[in-house]
Amino acid sequence: MYIVSFLKNLFRPRKFLCALYLLMNTALVFFLFGYAFTSFSGSTYDTKTFVVNGLIGVAINLAITLLSLSPIGEAYVRMKEKVQKMELTGDTAGIYAIFEEVYAAAKEKNPKIGDKIKLYYKPTEEVNAYALGHRTVIVTHGLINSMDADMIKGVLAHEFGHISSGDSDLKLGISVSNSILLIFTVIINLVITFFSLVIGLASKKASGWIAGRIFGAVGVFLVTLVYGIWTKLGMLMVNATSRKDEYAADAFAVDCGFGTDLYNALDALDGVKAKSNFFSLLASTHPDTVDRLSAIRERLAEKAA
Repeated sequence: MYIVSFLKNLFRPRKFLCALYLLMNTALVFFLFGYAFTSFSGSTYDTKTFVVNGLIGVAINLAITLLSLSPIGEAYVRMKEKVQKMELTGDTAGIYAIFEEVYAAAKEKNPKIGDKIKLYYKPTEEVNAYALGHRTVIVTHGLINSMDADMIKGVLAHEFGHISSGDSDLKLGISVSNSILLIFTVIINLVITFFSLVIGLASKKASGWIAGRIFGAVGVFLVTLVYGIWTKLGMLMVNATSRKDEYAADAFAVDCGFGTDLYNALDALDGVKAKSNFFSLLASTHPDTVDRLSAIRERLAEKAA
């Protein structure tokens, strides 16, 4: 089920940049595994061995990605972020009623949304809510305390929009691929450092020792720089996709009947509503609130017409 959802989301038009970077990452993992394992295994280099080792790397990457997208992966992230399952009690009955109302509306809009989505709570004053994977919606203490029931409905409808579109899938896949590339970066840097020490120790002159250290420092710097540029490029591509996902999740909330509630929540959350400059927008996962509010108004007008 998760692989089908993952591949389906991979080919959504608005996720083109994110998918492109994921495919580039996968290709890089393929070549790194192909060269590295062929070299270190002592095998005689041939195309077949290279391809087999590369495919092993891609399979490992895919397996870890699917594990991250599974309930096990979600549980791990919830534990890492210290969120708590919100039990149904007298104190939480109100937020649970809101959650169930929005859940039912989201299911009516998209029947393919799972039946096992649970509400979780994060004890922080940050006013926030977010979806995780396919089964988790998280609200913060700050959100519950600062917004009225209708606003919370709009925010939750937006998060169900992310679940409906599987927006976290590609981001998790890229995170896994980047982690594998980070491991390779560390290994390559260790190898460079080792050889620089060998060069220094093998030389009987101080100049040889200095040359070895310079070689090591420059090598480690260049490898780390390349990895940094590569992941920075990925961040920009992921952010561009994420901003489109926000508009789509807003539209989902409108279509579920909670557009005005979401509009009021965003309007209250961002009191300044100043337009971001180009460079700050590139680094942001969310569009300008001004533009989001405008898009919601347009969607509401279309629905009314």
